[in-house]
Amino acid sequence: MMQIAVISMVRNEADIIESFVRHAASFADKLYIVEHASTDGTYEILQQLATEGLPLSVQQFSESEQAQAEIMTDLMEQAFAAGGDFVLPLDADEFLLPDGEQDMAWCREALLSVCKPTDIYQLPWVTYQTAEEYHGQQFILAMESQRESQSEELGKLLLGREAWEKTSFRLSQGNHHALLPGADGWQRLKPLPLNGVHLAHYSWRSSEQAASKVAVGWLANVAKYSRQTNLANHWRQGFYRLLAGEKMIRPLLKHGQPARIAPSCKARQLVYTKAQRGEVVLLRNVLLAAEQLANAYSEQQAASEQHKVSLLLPYLGEQEPFQQSFASVVAEDYPQVNLIVFPLGETASRDDWLLGFLEEQSEKTTKDIIYLQEQGDILWKDLWESADGEFIQWVFPGDILAKHKIQPMVTTLARHGNINFVLTNSLDHPALQPAKAQGTLVDLQLPDGFAIGDGNVYRQYLQEHQALLTGGLSAPLFRRQTMQRCGFCRDFLQGGVPQWQELWQAVLQDAIIGAMDTPLVEMHSQL
Repeated sequence: MMQIAVISMVRNEADIIESFVRHAASFADKLYIVEHASTDGTYEILQQLATEGLPLSVQQFSESEQAQAEIMTDLMEQAFAAGGDFVLPLDADEFLLPDGEQDMAWCREALLSVCKPTDIYQLPWVTYQTAEEYHGQQFILAMESQRESQSEELGKLLLGREAWEKTSFRLSQGNHHALLPGADGWQRLKPLPLNGVHLAHYSWRSSEQAASKVAVGWLANVAKYSRQTNLANHWRQGFYRLLAGEKMIRPLLKHGQPARIAPSCKARQLVYTKAQRGEVVLLRNVLLAAEQLANAYSEQQAASEQHKVSLLLPYLGEQEPFQQSFASVVAEDYPQVNLIVFPLGETASRDDWLLGFLEEQSEKTTKDIIYLQEQGDILWKDLWESADGEFIQWVFPGDILAKHKIQPMVTTLARHGNINFVLTNSLDHPALQPAKAQGTLVDLQLPDGFAIGDGNVYRQYLQEHQALLTGGLSAPLFRRQTMQRCGFCRDFLQGGVPQWQELWQAVLQDAIIGAMDTPLVEMHSQL
């Protein structure tokens, strides 16, 4: 059976994101969503929906710029690679509906029976508005609504896998066009018209939502294209109306009429959405977007200084967790690194698999990989010499680094010369819960977002409670001098069996640490 995938990039859509996901899941086999630096709870709602079991893959994009075309093209390729026959790119305020009274099962069957994976189709795009301002108080399609009688000149696309395999097209900003490079720049592929269904576009939901969207959207657009651009000009106009002290006013429909939405399309309940009202929504989102931009500038400045990081990845004899960690290291986007791989323990050192794996992977990555094959004193001497980065990042098998883990930690250490290392918590996942409930794994408690503290305080707590920090030893980024002082943790890694409590006691002793509230690792090694 052919499959439909929905892809989307969302930001600050907490009022509508649950409506969007529940509706899209009623006709699509899989949803691929990238959450872009939201400050209103959008990501948390997406996590809850994924935990509930909906066919939802959630990724995060933390950069400041509005890189929609690039992100959506990447999501499209992911969806096709996973077996999707059709990909439907949507924004969170767009809902696929039948033209008549049919239900969503009919809608899906109509698409699959009419459309061919060899083609690209254009869906009509129709402006909808709720009769009263919408703040997430109920499933949006259940609200009394008005709609334009005619669709917009632009439409949205339904993309066939074979068409993409044949041409390797990419998506435009806004997802209105499939593009191919040509002699005169990017050329638009001509889509086939599609009738019987349309996209309901709830572009206006409330004055607060509209103000936040144009303000944050324009800042993100400038971060990518600069102020000298006519892309997203509607955001520019709204942004400067806000600067002039004007309020966002609901646009009038040109030819409005009551929207007749089939009862079966309305029959969904919201579980995680909390209605938010008031101008504080705008102020909060804009201030946090400005903070993100300022932080991105600081990170760019630190990146230009080219601080080298040595990543240490030991092999302990288990292939699968090692491969998971290796993949996350290769995906990490910090450029100035060397990756040092070495077997630890007698069993691992006799395993010929590792060398063959590294030879195969070295052809697929541009990262500098150093393989240390010796054991005993020679290994640790070689490690001391090879790990010549200013900063040291351990990655223990099974742990997964966030794609943008190293740069914010490098920035912190580069700007705070008195810190020995900086660390963070683990991303939360079900395997952590029993140990956290028992108190054997503990999170850093950081109500203010960042703290500089005495490592001896943490050391004493961990010793008294026989606990470990949830981020594991893959969470910190160390200064090289700190690792040298601890002998690169050699005494606690003998035989390839880490002595976690003793290791933490050593690295925390007399250290000044910086603690971050953003989880940048998923820890499995200490479980």
